Amino acid sequence: MRPIGIFDSGIGGLTVARAVAEALPEHPIFYFGDTAHLPYGEKSPALIRRYATQITRELVRLGCGSIVVACNSASSNALDAIRSEAGESIPVIDVVHPVVDAVAARFSGGQIGVIGTRATIDSHWYQRLLEARGFDVVTKPTPLLASAIEEGFHGGEVSDALIAAYLESGEFNDVHALILGCTHYPLVANQIAAALPDTVALVDSAEAAAQALKRALDSLADKQAAKGGRGDRFMVSDLTESFSLGAQRFFGKPVDLVEHKLPSATG
Repeated sequence: MRPIGIFDSGIGGLTVARAVAEALPEHPIFYFGDTAHLPYGEKSPALIRRYATQITRELVRLGCGSIVVACNSASSNALDAIRSEAGESIPVIDVVHPVVDAVAARFSGGQIGVIGTRATIDSHWYQRLLEARGFDVVTKPTPLLASAIEEGFHGGEVSDALIAAYLESGEFNDVHALILGCTHYPLVANQIAAALPDTVALVDSAEAAAQALKRALDSLADKQAAKGGRGDRFMVSDLTESFSLGAQRFFGKPVDLVEHKLPSATG
């Protein structure tokens, strides 16, 4: 059974890896966090595409039979390039389409809110997909939140202050749901919920992406059981102690991170 390749700009995508591991426990996971280049949310679309295709190429080289883009910035700005790099035989699951599908299945019209990085919001990808389903969309970039969470500032005063600053204007008070358009945000979901009216549902992409991947893999012919255990690998492009300590927070259990340089990466 070929591994599932999952990547993000950092370790926040481990929230998606965790959901994938729970939905598909028999499949090994090869995770790559591009910690040398984070955050993608402040990069240009061209640079995001460059990094994302390099990572995709390496995951395919390592034998991955499917790719999960566990990064909203890359999903919003580089999906076509990623699919082209992976090739037609390898399913590519992003974290935007599945959560839009989940929202459309739950709500019929009305206002939907989205928060995320600048790259995600400025791509207008969520806006276009949701408006095509008949929703009115309210968006807001929340660029400092992911970096704070990545550094371990969640569940306390720093993240509370950031969330209050971003949400205090009240533009999301009347939405049916608020999409957490960054894979870091599930770690502060309770704090975000506390800053909003009880009528606002929170929707994150991890479970939706995992179920979309499960459906895609169920349609493939490769049904052989994995041999010798799962054989998960967790790689980052730049390994630091803070990333090693933070990985467990995102994945929910101990993770053995190793540094893995991309053959074609520069700068």
